[in-house]
Amino acid sequence: MSKVIIGIDGGGTKSHLGLFSVNGDCLGFFTHGTLNHELLPKGFEQLEDVLQMIVEEALDSVDKKPSDIAYAVLGLAGVDTREQHEIISQILKRIGIEKFTLCNDGYLVVPAGCPKGVGICAINGTGSVLTAIDTKGKMYQVGGIGDITDDCGGSGWYASQMLRNVYCDLFKSAPKTIMTQMLFSSKLFIGHRDLYTEAITLAMEANSITYPDLNQLVFSAAGQGDIVANRILQDSAEHYARCIEFLANNLNFPKDETLYITLAGSIFVREKVDILPMLIKKRVNELLGDRPVEFINLQDPPVIGAIMWAFREIGVLVDIDKIRNSISN
Repeated sequence: MSKVIIGIDGGGTKSHLGLFSVNGDCLGFFTHGTLNHELLPKGFEQLEDVLQMIVEEALDSVDKKPSDIAYAVLGLAGVDTREQHEIISQILKRIGIEKFTLCNDGYLVVPAGCPKGVGICAINGTGSVLTAIDTKGKMYQVGGIGDITDDCGGSGWYASQMLRNVYCDLFKSAPKTIMTQMLFSSKLFIGHRDLYTEAITLAMEANSITYPDLNQLVFSAAGQGDIVANRILQDSAEHYARCIEFLANNLNFPKDETLYITLAGSIFVREKVDILPMLIKKRVNELLGDRPVEFINLQDPPVIGAIMWAFREIGVLVDIDKIRNSISN
């Protein structure tokens, strides 16, 4: 019986599963919600139920069983420690997946975006994380756990920085920012500072204002030259640039070869104001000097990285454009 490979990108907001034959033919492409156990109400227990459901759904669509999986690569948000890796590995074995690679979802961007699957990935979406795979196959992760790892990125971080600065503008005689008036007029529909605390609290609790809403105000204000908003983006750029510098200097990336850095995630890819990527590129070039660096903006779904990775594990060479076209179709 012919075997299949599975690639899964389990993000903090949505997840993708790609099912392919070992010959490189796309058999199915599936979209689901989060596969981050930290965001599921019942944690690892619920993750096991959801993983089993989506894997069975994919396999049933082509009359296959878990024993027909030649290899699976799963990049899941929330796989940040050895303990988390071991717990989820046991889940996969109970589901019936024997041959697999499990990693943080950030690693998938490297084979999805960097030539030969070697380079550094910086993700800025629901969360923030940087990952790298060097010329010897060593994998390394920086950040990804929020305040503990001082992640100056991710949707929630920009939103919290904005709200903090608006409050300081209103009540602490701090530098003025146009984000205050933008928030009052376009989101809260209030006209006096004394109404702010209750209005923003109720709006956040009711989800009538979301993190993406607040992020857009930060980037819009920065694009209009707001000093406070630009400072937020400068702090974020410094964070990403310093992490990239660490990975470049501590892993096996020959200094005479081009270092590929892929930017991925909704904030890097979808924000119309491109100040942040420009600041990061400028700072990285300052930190790395004359070292050749090439930045790549990932437009493809990161699950492509999981699929390419799985094919390499079984020794099958597949053109990435074929995978890309199969998914887009």
